[in-house]
Amino acid sequence: MTIKVVIKSLLSENGDDISTVRLMSLVSLATGVALGIYGVIAGKDLGGLAQVCGVFVGAAFTGKVAQKFAERE
Repeated sequence: MTIKVVIKSLLSENGDDISTVRLMSLVSLATGVALGIYGVIAGKDLGGLAQVCGVFVGAAFTGKVAQKFAERE
């Protein structure tokens, strides 16, 4: 899939192609993991690093959980 097809699918009216919540969850999870790996390799403060990674990983799963409750109706 090219970038143009992905963007077109994200902007389309029907939700069959790509879920933006899944995409947001994937990006948040990947960011949290990347920051965690970078912080451990660079020897950064692990307490602050855990908080930052927790925010990104928490946002990844919170969005998906909120979508489940919103789609019940």
